[in-house]
Amino acid sequence: MDSIYFKFRNRLNFKSNKYDIGRPIFQNRKLEDNFFVLKIYEIDQSEYNSFYQYQLDHYLKINPSQEEILFKHVYDVVINRIKHFKRQDPFSPKYASGLENTRKLEAFLDYLNTIDRWHKSEPLESVIGDKDKLIDKLNQRVAELEFQLKEAVKYDAGEKVVISKGSMPAFMDLVQQIQDLTLPNDNKLTRSQAQSPWYKMIAKYFMHGEKDISIDTARNYFPAQKGDKPAKFIEIAEKDKLFKIVRKDDK
Repeated sequence: MDSIYFKFRNRLNFKSNKYDIGRPIFQNRKLEDNFFVLKIYEIDQSEYNSFYQYQLDHYLKINPSQEEILFKHVYDVVINRIKHFKRQDPFSPKYASGLENTRKLEAFLDYLNTIDRWHKSEPLESVIGDKDKLIDKLNQRVAELEFQLKEAVKYDAGEKVVISKGSMPAFMDLVQQIQDLTLPNDNKLTRSQAQSPWYKMIAKYFMHGEKDISIDTARNYFPAQKGDKPAKFIEIAEKDKLFKIVRKDDK
């Protein structure tokens, strides 16, 4: 009979992988849980992960996508074996060895708890409580995002301002001029540390003829640094500079 969960060493193989279970001669695979537990007793605590992952890889080759089944089986085997030792008569000759085995099993159980993605170790009430807390947090986050969305669209216009077809360069020239205008006290009429507010505003609120203006197209009219123009920068030709904005007192 083949084992259901674990990888046994081959019969009479004295050089098998150290994480195979069973004995080279005794091969009663009906007792696979017992042999699995015996291996826990034999190996060092630092090897628990390697041992479990070795057996898991074997199991998943035969049972793809069923990691949870093996985990819960191993968890139950370990828990039941711990209960068995704790029920022993303290005056029994086997009690001392049982205590040592219990210590090793509890250490292995601690390891299993670190990889428990199915809440096997937690009471159902605790799992439900954690889920409820997560739901509350998510509901609060949804409410925050809904409020932010409501605020964000508050100033959205029902329609966009249309720039006459073919007049995009002339319009962009006017926007660039606005950035350079000064007040009588020599302060700038408008200020921004970056160019992004300008081209994002244009992409959001203006159209060129019947077409929307992409943010990339708008950006190409506004280099981050006036002296450092990108490869796709759109230079406005003199023939498109149709208007000149001047301060009233400069006339």
